[in-house]
Amino acid sequence: MGQQANQFQGMNSIDALILGLTSATTLLLITRQTRVKSLVPLLIGFVLFLSTLQLLLDDFYWQHAPTYLLLFVVSIATIALRKTTRSRYKRLLQVTLTVLLLVSIAPWALFPAIPVLTKPQGHYVVGTRIFRWIDPNRAEEITKDSTDKRNVIVQTWYPSEVTANNARSGYIDGMEQLPDILGRMPGFFAKQYNQIDTYGLLNAPLNKVRRQWAVVILLTGYGGTRAVYNSLAVGLASRGYVVLALDHPYEAIITELANGKVVTIVENFPEKNPDRIRFMEGRMKIRVADIKFVVSQVHKQKSLSEPLFLALDLNRIVVAGHSFGGAAGAVAMANDSRIKAAVNLDGTLYGDLPVTDGPRHFLLLESNKQDADRYVRYEAGTQRLFRQFKGGYRYELTGADHYSFTDVPLFLTPLARYLTGNLFDFGQLTTNTHTASIEIMDAFFGHALYGKAFDANRILVQYQKIKQKPVDP
Repeated sequence: MGQQANQFQGMNSIDALILGLTSATTLLLITRQTRVKSLVPLLIGFVLFLSTLQLLLDDFYWQHAPTYLLLFVVSIATIALRKTTRSRYKRLLQVTLTVLLLVSIAPWALFPAIPVLTKPQGHYVVGTRIFRWIDPNRAEEITKDSTDKRNVIVQTWYPSEVTANNARSGYIDGMEQLPDILGRMPGFFAKQYNQIDTYGLLNAPLNKVRRQWAVVILLTGYGGTRAVYNSLAVGLASRGYVVLALDHPYEAIITELANGKVVTIVENFPEKNPDRIRFMEGRMKIRVADIKFVVSQVHKQKSLSEPLFLALDLNRIVVAGHSFGGAAGAVAMANDSRIKAAVNLDGTLYGDLPVTDGPRHFLLLESNKQDADRYVRYEAGTQRLFRQFKGGYRYELTGADHYSFTDVPLFLTPLARYLTGNLFDFGQLTTNTHTASIEIMDAFFGHALYGKAFDANRILVQYQKIKQKPVDP
């Protein structure tokens, strides 16, 4: 199950003791109702003391709520048992306590309070800075306010130097203004995500071991946020790239704009286009414009002698993206010669491509695609991209699913990922998918940018669930 072996992640010793003692007390009441009347009050008192201590020293996690409810019911049940001898009431109490016990354990068994992300494997410590840029030449097409200008949020991840003066970066935008629903989960699930270790030092100095660093523009899936690609971003940066992870406002689940406003997804689907193809083609055009703006902005920042951007090798800009972002990156490369190579992680193409202007460096990494009938549109777009770029490379991570490239499965414990992987094909081999994808991308970019041999066979041997697939341009 990868690097996270503990099922009850995010629990400190007090959390574990509270849950353990509350569970033990409940089991005593269920199985030994008439024999533990003197012991149970002592246990309840001790757990109440620990709970108070936990709230003072740490913080309240939503996972605690069922445990506190169980503790309250156990306290009432202890009093009730002193006043009744009816077996019917005792059986009802046993059933109630059993259900509440399972409910109190489930959140900790399925959802870590503080998820643990994939640790970077490269040689460099990673620094990070956030830029919230406004394109003065583009009106915001998605909102109804005609005065809105297009924002693009860019979080840079880069090789840094060891320093004790820089705090860890936050994981997700808008922590103080989280919406009630964040994607497909309640907003309160993410309340402790500001404690996630991103492995990035905020505003740390750029490493000076090289004069120039190659640039990777990292693109999110549709509806995603740059946060859930943290593992890929920091992994690439640790291997010697400056990574620009983009957020696309009103498409990402949460984004903080340059003026501090926190915005979420806005979708206006055309009524006469039920398959939403035209809508997605429109969003693809916005994405490509965002990418071209960022490339231009990077050139502008370097001309203004911004220290971080002075160290960027603007002749070595590449793009990598997942899902909608993977396809958008490929389309952007087809339209912008400043982008030298593209990696598509499981992305489906929408919209047109320009007239081809010769071979380009292109790599497709995809999850399990055994059920070919589900991927007809995906496959058609894939073949168009290979024809556009006159070939490329194609690898399938046979043990992965579409979301394995993201951090999202790490919001579940290994037990939950095992269950969802077997029941719903979700969250399989996430950590291995991250590390394998980063290694393959590193080798591919080394080949595309520096002319190194693309030794993919070495990686395929190390990660057994990867297979190379033929490319027919």
